[in-house]
Amino acid sequence: MGPVTPTERGLVVAAILTWAIAASAQESDPPPSKSYRIFGQLTSYLELNQSDDRDDYTKFKQLASFNVEWSHITIGAQAEYLYYSDPELADPLDLDRLREGLELRRYYFDYQSNLFSGRVGTFFSSFGRGLTLFVQKNDVLGLDEPIHGITARLTLKHLDLTVLGGRVTEPQLQNQYNREFEDEVMGGRIVGRLPLNFYIGGSAVKARLDRFFPEGTDDVELWSIEAGGSEIGGFLDLAGEWSQIDKTENNRFKEGYGRYFSAAAYIGPVSILGEYKDYFNFAYRYNEPPNAGRSNESYEHNDVKGPRLLVSADFWSIGSLFHASYATFNTHKTPTSPGGTLGDGQIEWYAGIEQTIGRVYFEASYFDRDFTDREIQEKHTIADFHVTVGQRGEIILGYDQRLEEFNYFSLDTTRSFLAYSISPWGTVSLRYSWEDRSGFDKDDFWGVEIQYLPKPSLIVTVFGGGDPGGLVCAGGQCRQEPRFEGFKANFTWRF
Repeated sequence: MGPVTPTERGLVVAAILTWAIAASAQESDPPPSKSYRIFGQLTSYLELNQSDDRDDYTKFKQLASFNVEWSHITIGAQAEYLYYSDPELADPLDLDRLREGLELRRYYFDYQSNLFSGRVGTFFSSFGRGLTLFVQKNDVLGLDEPIHGITARLTLKHLDLTVLGGRVTEPQLQNQYNREFEDEVMGGRIVGRLPLNFYIGGSAVKARLDRFFPEGTDDVELWSIEAGGSEIGGFLDLAGEWSQIDKTENNRFKEGYGRYFSAAAYIGPVSILGEYKDYFNFAYRYNEPPNAGRSNESYEHNDVKGPRLLVSADFWSIGSLFHASYATFNTHKTPTSPGGTLGDGQIEWYAGIEQTIGRVYFEASYFDRDFTDREIQEKHTIADFHVTVGQRGEIILGYDQRLEEFNYFSLDTTRSFLAYSISPWGTVSLRYSWEDRSGFDKDDFWGVEIQYLPKPSLIVTVFGGGDPGGLVCAGGQCRQEPRFEGFKANFTWRF
């Protein structure tokens, strides 16, 4: 196992060019009429940060994207201009703080057809269920670092083949270590479609990772085998993936594996999902295996195993949806492990309901996780209440409380808001949040947000006040957001 070599990168490029030539020769689509489409987006963001624990500073961010589409080809680019009045004052949790000035953030040449698709430039990609590779944009968390390189996909009657290679970076680690870095990834995936809606395939990835301390590089190699089927017997979906990982970190070799299995059955209004995950020494920067849990909670992927059961019932005739889940996880550690370390048992469950009654829509859920060995308990309560007023209006009441309880410490972060929306012009909301740490005074945060849509293609958002920040999760990913006091304004125009 060694670094990604120029020869290996050349093989990826040669394979893609070969596919492109073959696709051009076999393309059966009728010649399309010549037509152009130009589209893009302009976004301006202004932040006047007045947080109590630092001096005031200003942040300004301008994004401009421009795309031209013709026939099977699309060409595009996105430029960013970023300004801080004093970069040294930027919050350590601000993912933009290591950049300043003018930068080309996106650029691509893209070709799409039924047989072949390819892109040179920047792109996001993942293989299978994310065990070997996961590099995706997450707008909620502000994670948008793409791969800079080349990718291609060949789609045949019973076979899909994908390859890629390029440079990539992980923004949260950059912030943590306060310096920029670049990693290299390359890999491919093949999936064969079998009769009766079954499939079988696999993927392989090789990565060269910039080490933070001591400076240098680490090598990672992964491969996986996946298989499954959908609508088996008209009611059953099955999926499974088994992956192996080899890591060389600071001249030390480590092996690990990841296993994930799921079975989903649909019987009338009831759906039942059973999942099992088993990950050992499996985490690296660019994989995100299934968490077998809620997408808005944080989970460990490096050393964990256990099952989860989710049951949902959708009674559309009365406007009701019920769902409940139970899971139990642990690590692979035993009393005989090095140091005699015990495991880290977790028991978690949640229940939720969505209900529509005339002009009223209500959604609520409760999540509880107990770390039995560490005596830590996490609770997460979410509720949203919507009432339609007149022809265009809507009143919205929201509540989100995240509570962590330790032996000698607790942290309660709660957000609530009351909003009035009038379609299609926008929303006005009053926000109140608080953070309560045991042994400290309670911190209160008030804010007002106005969102105005003069046209469907124009969005203007203005916020004044404060937010406690803290842990935010979406789409199975999480990050710590900074506290904020001050003023924010965002203008977006799509054309």
